Amino acid sequence: MKRIAFLLIIIALFVSCNRSEKNGFEKHFTDKTLRINLIHTGDSSTESFKLDKIYDDGLWYGRTKNMVNPYRLGAYHYELRDVETDELLYSDGISTVFSEWRRTAAASKGKMSFNESIRVPYPIRNAKLMMYKIDTLDIMEPVWEYIIDRQTKSLMEPSKNNNNRIVRLLDSGDPKEKVDILIMGDGYTLNEIKRFDADVLHFYNSLINTEPFKSRKTDFNVHAIQVPPYGGRNSLGTKYGAFGHDRYALASDDWVIREFAAQAPYDYIIILMNDDKNGGGSLYNLYTTAAIRSQSDDYMIRHELGHQIVGLADKYYSNENIADTTGVSLYYYDFNELLNEILDLHTR
Repeated sequence: MKRIAFLLIIIALFVSCNRSEKNGFEKHFTDKTLRINLIHTGDSSTESFKLDKIYDDGLWYGRTKNMVNPYRLGAYHYELRDVETDELLYSDGISTVFSEWRRTAAASKGKMSFNESIRVPYPIRNAKLMMYKIDTLDIMEPVWEYIIDRQTKSLMEPSKNNNNRIVRLLDSGDPKEKVDILIMGDGYTLNEIKRFDADVLHFYNSLINTEPFKSRKTDFNVHAIQVPPYGGRNSLGTKYGAFGHDRYALASDDWVIREFAAQAPYDYIIILMNDDKNGGGSLYNLYTTAAIRSQSDDYMIRHELGHQIVGLADKYYSNENIADTTGVSLYYYDFNELLNEILDLHTR
C-alpha cells in the first residue's frame, strides 16, 4: 500500500512538472484577450500613436507555447515585457494601412490619422507594451509605449456582441493549439445567405486543397461570419482604389473589423467582398480581402495569404502613385518552408 502511495506521489509530481513546463502561458497571463485600439497619425516622415480604448475580447485564442515571434516581419513589431524583470513575455509584428499610405505622394503633403488595433494576452503582472517601427535597414525604432497595470481593468470595455450568423467549416480542436482562420463576408445582404454560403464554401475548398494547408488540415479551424450591409455600404468598409490602384482593395477602419471578428476565434482574417470585380489586398497579420468569384483561387491563396501570414512583399509595383522604394531591403524565402515554420508557432 505504501509503495502504491509512493508511486502515486511520483506520478503526480511528474504530471505537475510537465504541466508547469507546458503552461508557461499561465505563469504570465490571464486567459483573456486585450484589444488595444490606437489612433495612428503621421505623414511620410513623422508618426505618433494615441491610445483610444482597451477592449475585453474574451478568451485568448492566440499562441500559448511560442509566445515570442522570432520572425521580425511586417512594418511594426510590438512587445510585452515584465515591468520589474524586463523579461520578454510576448511579441508579434503587423503591417497597417498607415504603413502603406505613408509611401504615397499624398503622405508628403500632410498628416492623416488611421484607426488601428493590436491584440495581446492579458498579463498577470504589470507589463510594458512597446511598439517599434522597422526601418528599411531592418532596425527597430521605438515609437510608442504603454504600461498595462491593475488600472487597465477599469479602462477595459466589453466587446460588443453583434450576434451575427457564424458558420463552422472546420473544427480540428482547441483554438489555442490550432491556426484559426476567420472568413468574413462584406456586402452580402440578408437575402444573399445562399450566395455567401456558396462563396465561403468555394474559398474554403480552394484553401484546404492548396499546399501546405492540405497536408496540415488538422492544424486548422475555419469559421465564417456574414456581416450584413449598413446604410447601403459594406459594413467593413472594404473598397477598391486604395492609393490610386484600381484593383487594390483595403478596409477603411480596423476597429470595425476587429469588433465583428471578436465573435469567433481567429489568428488570420479573410474578407470576402460580394463583388465580381477582380481584385483584393492583404497586409501582414492584419487581413486579406478578395472578390472570390473573380479570383484564380490557388493564385489568390498563395499570393494574398503570403502577405498576411508570411509577410512577403510584392515582386513588382504597377502603380505610379507608389513612392520610390529604393533602399528597401528585400528578403527571399521559400514560401512553403517559411509558411510551415510560422504555422508551427501556433501548433507545435
